[in-house]
Amino acid sequence: MALFLEQVVNGLTLGAYYALVAVGLALVFGVARLVNFAHGEFFMLGAYVLYFAYGVYHLPYGVAVLLVVLGLAVFGAVFHRLIYQPVMHRVWHVQLIATLAASFILVNVAIIAIGSTQRSAATPLVSEVLTLGDVHVAYQRLLVLGVALLAFVALQQFIQRTPQGRAMRAIAQNREAAQVLGIDLAQVTRLTFVLSAALTGLAAGLVAPLYLIFPTVGSLLTLKAFAVVVIGGMGNATGALIAAFIVGLAEAFGAGYISVEYRDAIAFILMIVVLLWRPLGLMGQRVGI
Repeated sequence: MALFLEQVVNGLTLGAYYALVAVGLALVFGVARLVNFAHGEFFMLGAYVLYFAYGVYHLPYGVAVLLVVLGLAVFGAVFHRLIYQPVMHRVWHVQLIATLAASFILVNVAIIAIGSTQRSAATPLVSEVLTLGDVHVAYQRLLVLGVALLAFVALQQFIQRTPQGRAMRAIAQNREAAQVLGIDLAQVTRLTFVLSAALTGLAAGLVAPLYLIFPTVGSLLTLKAFAVVVIGGMGNATGALIAAFIVGLAEAFGAGYISVEYRDAIAFILMIVVLLWRPLGLMGQRVGI
């Protein structure tokens, strides 16, 4: 029972991690109709910002996380201006190649500028453990889960209740009609990239202390986030949130009860199974976020 409960906590933490990244990817696809294959590199950049802010310059952890989120939000706007906006009216495969090229460039710039040595930004919360009977959980994992849930509630309120959120939903549902009504496509997609990058920055600030940091840390994450988005339904942020926790729990139980060697394959196996059952994903629909 102790092993089961620990895997539940690990799965929820992993699900929160995937959700913070995948929901941003789903938002970009829903609004910009773009699969951003440089999305994992956003996490990598955020992890390095945390490493330098907290590990090198010894800023307070909360301040370092805030700096990561704000820095990634600015980077999202820059990415939109330099990578997406020049190709936003081109065919989809041109946009795809642009994000792939950006991914390779960011990884190699990180290798040249920082090196490929693995680094750590572990906080005291990683080693401090909450013990409930036979169950042991690091406080850092509880922090990931709690802050992520608060972020999702805030994001849902933003999308549902603010004019900017309604504009994002309108473009996701019918881009041409939204533009006819005067909604600025470039401005809304820029905001979407900013939100997407900020969520990924939050993931980096919370999760990077649990793992090692290196230039290719985001490569597999991009593919897993894409699998989560497909499982939940392309462009559906709520579906991506639910799918992320399903994948996180499945990976945790797979690693705990089968073998850790097969953990990275579970997300893609689930994606294939779901596509065979529901080709549009669990909450897939042709329009909407």
